[in-house]
Amino acid sequence: MGKLRPVHFFEAAFWLLLSSFLYIESFDFDRSIEIYKFGATAWPRTLILLMALAALGQLLFQYYAGDRPTGSLGAATDDGAQEAARKAGHSSVSWYASTFLLLAIPFLYMRAPDLVGLATTLDKQGVHLVKGITAPILLVAYLVLMRGNHVGAILALPIFFAALLEDMGFYAMAPLFIIGVTLLMGERRLQWIALTIALIMGVLLLMFVSLLYVGLPTGNLSPFYEFSNQLIILLQ
Repeated sequence: MGKLRPVHFFEAAFWLLLSSFLYIESFDFDRSIEIYKFGATAWPRTLILLMALAALGQLLFQYYAGDRPTGSLGAATDDGAQEAARKAGHSSVSWYASTFLLLAIPFLYMRAPDLVGLATTLDKQGVHLVKGITAPILLVAYLVLMRGNHVGAILALPIFFAALLEDMGFYAMAPLFIIGVTLLMGERRLQWIALTIALIMGVLLLMFVSLLYVGLPTGNLSPFYEFSNQLIILLQ
C-alpha cells in the first residue's frame, strides 16, 4: 500500500490505541464545572482527538512519501535525526511495544482494584492491599523496561508518579521521582543526586508546609500516611 511499511501501521496503531485508552479513562473525571460550561474533560479530550488526528495524518503522509523527507523543508530539516533514531531502535516495533507497556503501567496501577474486583468483592482494606501488592510489581516491571527504552521511561515516569500520589503521598514519592528523573537524564554522581533532592525538597517543603500551610498529598496507605503526617508535624 503506497510506501507504507509494517512499522508505519504499528506506529499509527500505537497512538490510536493510546488515544482510545486515554479517552476511556477521561470518563473518571467527566464532571461539570461552574465556570466552564464544557466540563472538566473538554480540553483533555480535545488533546486526545488531536493526538489521534496527528497519527492518522502521519500515516497518510507516509503513504505518499514513505520515510524520505520531501521538498525544501524536508531537505532543510534532514539533519540525520531520523537515521540516528533508526539506529537507536526508536522506529522498531519492539521500541513502540515497550513504550506502550511503560505508558500502560500507571493505568494498570490505577485499575488494579477494578480488575481484581471482577473476581472478588473488595472493601477499603482490600483495595489498599491490592495497591500495596501491585505497586512494587509494576515498579519492577518499569525498571526492567526502562533499561532498553529511556525515552519511554521519561514519558511514563511523571504519569506513574501522579498515579502513586493519592495512595503514597507527595512526601514519600517526590524524592523517588527526583532520583528517577536525574538517573534518566544521565546523572550518576550520588553527591549531585543527593544535593538535587535536598534543594528541591527543601524549597517545596519550606514554601508549602512551613510558610503557606498548604497541604500536599499525604497518601492513604501505611506506612506512607504515617510518614507524611510525622514529617508535617516536624516541619510545622
